[in-house]
Amino acid sequence: MRLRTAAPPFVREGPTVGSMLGWTSFALCALLVIPAARYGPRPLAVAGASVLACALCECLANLLRGKGPALSDGSSAVTGLICALMMPLNAPAWLPCAAGAFAVLVAKAPFGGFGRNPFNPAAAGVSFAALCWPDLVSACFDPAKPYALPAFGAAVFERGETPASVLKNGLKPDILPLDLLWGTAPGALGTGAALVLCACALLLFFTRSAHWEGAAGFLASAALLAALFPRIACGPLTSVKYELLSGALLFSAVFLAADPVTSPRMPAGRFCFGALAGALLMAFRRFGAAEADAGFAVLAADAAVPLIDALSEKFRGWEAKPHG
Repeated sequence: MRLRTAAPPFVREGPTVGSMLGWTSFALCALLVIPAARYGPRPLAVAGASVLACALCECLANLLRGKGPALSDGSSAVTGLICALMMPLNAPAWLPCAAGAFAVLVAKAPFGGFGRNPFNPAAAGVSFAALCWPDLVSACFDPAKPYALPAFGAAVFERGETPASVLKNGLKPDILPLDLLWGTAPGALGTGAALVLCACALLLFFTRSAHWEGAAGFLASAALLAALFPRIACGPLTSVKYELLSGALLFSAVFLAADPVTSPRMPAGRFCFGALAGALLMAFRRFGAAEADAGFAVLAADAAVPLIDALSEKFRGWEAKPHG
């Protein structure tokens, strides 16, 4: 091995794990700005409680593995923020905490921790909450009504029909396009502001903190199926608009399908992975019973990652190339 020295300054090329998690946490926190400005401290309090629950569970997992009660990385903050942002703001604070605890203790720690988990922990946590407490996960308040939501505790609210629930009933949502772009329609805490989500996606892709191929495949597959098989009586473009801007589809494309840990290794494989997750999400939307179906689609696609990697390597002929 030949070592080559160079004059300072020494600059590390490429993103590090710390920088990737830092940029992802920053993007997730940006999604809390508009809800906090509208509804007071409750979004920040719920997100903070979820992050704290994930951190405590990770400390517990490290203790059980004999590593001491220390946080090995910042992935618990990312998991906690995603679990909070995919829940309704009116949901009790313990709900995202329970989702985060399941994500860390069941979907992450038993496989060896961050970087070794085959399934996206946040997707597993949200799916767990959707299975155990479907009414709490799907019940969203109507933002058009005036509310004073407490930082913690029960919130008294009038339930509103989310665009995703209206589409599931075969009806066209009676919502202005600006409400879908700025997140003023009923829905989960961080999944409705499409413009902010697009800005977060550009930040993550520019800093190489997420794989754009997975998000592109996810959106392309979902848009194609929405255009070919609309669930409502409308044109293809209208169907695509409502499908992409409703529910957690756009959020899942940015923060779940583009996850660098659980995605395939090759760019083409990552695009296929995203396309599979998007197709599964559209299938769950049409035939499934749960409204919070994005996590299930991503988990099902995660199970196919080894096969996608094997097919990608075989397609490129890697097994015929010598290693060294």
